[in-house]
Amino acid sequence: MTADPDRKPSMFPAPTGVRGWRRRQRDLAARLDLVHGEVRAALHAEPTASVIPDDLGTSTEVVATLAGRCIDRLRATDGITAAGSDTSLQLCHLILDLQELSFDLYQHDLNLCTRRFADCAAGLQRLRTLPNSADLLDQVCGELVQRCGFGRAVLSRVENGAWHPWMAYFGNGDESWFARWIDRPIPLEGMTPETGLLTDCRPAVVYDTANAPVYRPIIVESGRSKSYVVAPVMRGPEVVGFLHADHHPSSRRVDDVDRDVLWMFADGFSHVYERAVLTERLRTQRNHVREILSSAVEMMNDFCDAGIDLSRYAGTGAMPGDGARPALVATAHPGGDLTARESEVLELMVAGATNSVIAETLVIAEETVKSHVKHILRKLGAVNRSQAIAGSLGMTMREIEA
Repeated sequence: MTADPDRKPSMFPAPTGVRGWRRRQRDLAARLDLVHGEVRAALHAEPTASVIPDDLGTSTEVVATLAGRCIDRLRATDGITAAGSDTSLQLCHLILDLQELSFDLYQHDLNLCTRRFADCAAGLQRLRTLPNSADLLDQVCGELVQRCGFGRAVLSRVENGAWHPWMAYFGNGDESWFARWIDRPIPLEGMTPETGLLTDCRPAVVYDTANAPVYRPIIVESGRSKSYVVAPVMRGPEVVGFLHADHHPSSRRVDDVDRDVLWMFADGFSHVYERAVLTERLRTQRNHVREILSSAVEMMNDFCDAGIDLSRYAGTGAMPGDGARPALVATAHPGGDLTARESEVLELMVAGATNSVIAETLVIAEETVKSHVKHILRKLGAVNRSQAIAGSLGMTMREIEA
């Protein structure tokens, strides 16, 4: 068959530019609507309202269905009469248009999918730059919506056999209904997709909530979701949370690409969050070590500045290596003997423990430790911890030598 010289080129050329994909999507939808009308006219079907959805979620299936109808009618046309020949030629042109449209739709979906995965990677990279895990939790849902092409997203905790809605971001800002669901336990039981995630550890896609065993009170009755995807947030092999996402308030339903995008994002977020928590723990331990070392250096300086009576060793020739050690000057302690608890606190002070370490060791409040230290200093007649420790060591040496 030769090409029709009068056939006009496509009236919907593909736009260029980074932001042109949305206009491209509208153009493809318009082309699909136009060719659908032409097919119905060629098949002499009764005119009805367009069955083409606003989105392109089912465009491939629609194009395949229209092409199949054209091919079936072409086979049934005898091609002998002039009218039959004109009909056959028209059907052939329509089949070619549908093939071209099918290729354009495939190319658009491929480009869009690639862009969404790239945006997902960019969103995860930005989350890695956040300073702490609290900021990470605050912004994860917003990043998922703004970067990955969803209408809204919800982050939930999983604990004690239930999932608890926690954080959310809605692209249209209508999240007033969500407040009453925050931290409410939703049981993980039955055949719901969320229950399956506990064992499968893989994302799930619900194409139609009306015909799926979902937890309807929050998903359908409050959230009015027609379809959604959900992916697990992992900590090692354990599921510790869920990420839900859909395209509300758009009528667009989720598809397998949405599932894969959410899976990529949830997996990346799991690693980013675990890394942030580990970093914070290491930073806390580092600061604790610094506090201990600083306290030890301060104590050593206080010992060096304390008055040590070395006159008793003058002229004896005794050396530290001979087992003879100088006694520290004991400060008078008019306050009387220490209590058993104060003795325990003093012993830990001599060992170099800080107030927080003493409190943790003796299982008492840090304020109680401070009170004990104050009493110890008063009873020993010391003005600071170093004098109290020096006095205690001096008393011990005299008792041993006695």
